[in-house]
Amino acid sequence: MTTASCEDNTAVRNWSELPDGPLHTILTCLRSFVDFISFSSVCRSWRAVASSLSPSDITSLFPPLLLIYKHQRSVSSRRLIDPASPSFSSSLDRICNNDTFTDFPFLITNHGRFLRLGEPQGYQYVILNPFTGEEIYSPLTPKNADFFSHLSFVDSALLLFTTDTVFHWRIGSPSWSCHSPRIQTTGKEIVAIVKGKVYIMDSAGSLFVLDLSPKLYLRQLAIDGIGVGRMGFHRFLVDCGGELLFLNFTPTGKIMGMRFEAFRLDLSANQARWVKMETLGNWAIFVGYWPELPGLALVNPERWGGRSNCVYFATNGNVDWPWAVIKLGEEIDTSDPESPLYIRNSRHMVQTSWVYPGF
Repeated sequence: MTTASCEDNTAVRNWSELPDGPLHTILTCLRSFVDFISFSSVCRSWRAVASSLSPSDITSLFPPLLLIYKHQRSVSSRRLIDPASPSFSSSLDRICNNDTFTDFPFLITNHGRFLRLGEPQGYQYVILNPFTGEEIYSPLTPKNADFFSHLSFVDSALLLFTTDTVFHWRIGSPSWSCHSPRIQTTGKEIVAIVKGKVYIMDSAGSLFVLDLSPKLYLRQLAIDGIGVGRMGFHRFLVDCGGELLFLNFTPTGKIMGMRFEAFRLDLSANQARWVKMETLGNWAIFVGYWPELPGLALVNPERWGGRSNCVYFATNGNVDWPWAVIKLGEEIDTSDPESPLYIRNSRHMVQTSWVYPGF
């Protein structure tokens, strides 16, 4: 063997000098966020390639993580579980180990952020990133917004719904904007963003579109189709590949029997209508008990060991069953103690949210 060939072999073994092409190929073979974090931790060049992925690239490659937040008697704990690597569990308590995280209960928003009231109490909100410890303070809200019926975090902005007003604050802007729509909020509204449009469904199943610019404007969609007004115990709006899906966890004819039903919003006709879906195809949807956040949809879950045409339903921090995988339309007996969806009495202190870290 020549000296030159030895030098070539040595160069090949220098992993930090691999060109971007092979590194991107390696990235596409990864199965989970655990693998992704390990990849980005190898060296600076590998971290640079990992950082070049867009949010849409990441959400197409990996399933979301389950963020579990538990607060009891001024003692809080936060941890992450990866469905692609179930043996992985990571605590966030060291990152979140400060007074603001331990002294107050929180609401988990649909971007995995924590939200609490700031000072002066009732008129300002603090958004906390559990992955970095970063805090963002909102401007003071108008006094008539201190009692809200529903709150959502959408498109890097906060939406507060009172009984007769919607308040909107985009992160970085100096003040709140407001709008008085002709809608009576009840605290049961659900929200999702699809192709830049904010959709809101009220407790009666009426669907609205909220335009955020150039000013707040809420308009109701006249919808034909099946009776979606038959609301289930849990319901979600989901952006599924650029289409709006309504996911309903509804009773069956059997006592304590439940199943998931899905409906697609069809905008191709003159009048919008809901169309029932018999299958999710090669998609999986991630939702949970509380709070009722927009679901997350992922295509081809088999690439990381998941299952298509199924709903990954977070079971509010149950140690034995952190989530249940339920086929669309499958009947679940919630009265069975062996079922992951057996109704327990300890859920009110635990909040769960499927999240993509850093978003």
